[in-house]
Amino acid sequence: MTTNAQASEHRAHLEELCAEGGPLTAHSRHATTQNPEWFNVRRQQPRQERRALHNEILAAFVASKPEVLRNRKAIVLAGPPGVGKSTAQSALIAQTRTRPDQWLSINPDDFKDDLLMQALADGSYESYMVPDEVRELESKGEEFYPRELAALVHNESSILAKKAIRDAIGRGDNIVIDGTLSGEKNARAQMDVLQAAGYDVKVADVETTQALSEARTLGRWERGYLAAENGTAVGRDAELGGRWVPLSFPASLFAAADDRESICAAKSFLSESDRCSSPL
Repeated sequence: MTTNAQASEHRAHLEELCAEGGPLTAHSRHATTQNPEWFNVRRQQPRQERRALHNEILAAFVASKPEVLRNRKAIVLAGPPGVGKSTAQSALIAQTRTRPDQWLSINPDDFKDDLLMQALADGSYESYMVPDEVRELESKGEEFYPRELAALVHNESSILAKKAIRDAIGRGDNIVIDGTLSGEKNARAQMDVLQAAGYDVKVADVETTQALSEARTLGRWERGYLAAENGTAVGRDAELGGRWVPLSFPASLFAAADDRESICAAKSFLSESDRCSSPL
């Protein structure tokens, strides 16, 4: 049985591998968008075969949500990881007197899972994505799970999420956009597109401190990792493991370590009547 101490040692290795310039980062040569067979790397555009895969993933995603309403309503979730955005989402949906299955919830993490499952199925996970540094640790008996390499599909999952949002807006779907709103330019552009399409938009900015965000993000990964290691995980969690997020990410969302809210709050720029703030 894998212990908490072993999980801590594994976490230290992951943090090192995910440090800037490391092999488990979004711009690593092992990242899927850096594979010239799949992408025009300079333009970051998928080639024909990869685009076909994207279309398959998106078609399956939409088909799995047949009850989605088309009332041109949007909930945009902002805030750092580990703050309970899913709870805020449920509360906001309940206020609309609709059901969760009547909304298309778009989260890049879900597309990360799809891409990782595809990589496992077609062999590219082992042949392309796993870096030598991970192989060396694995040769010493340390287990790595696909979600711990999720940074390597980060950019591609963002491409999928953006297309899913564009397509959903084109259909008029009720949508939930799960993100951080940490980048003002992209956040404002997203709001402009929604409002131009006639959407009624509600922003839920869910806040907490950096320390709590880091602790909850780490705790979520550790529970998933130990469950996969000790045979209690089920479904995709058993194969993909815990959802890894390096602590540098929540830290990057706070101007100072002792701030009471993240920089995401300042980017949730709609009026108070269009905004829901839920400090935890």
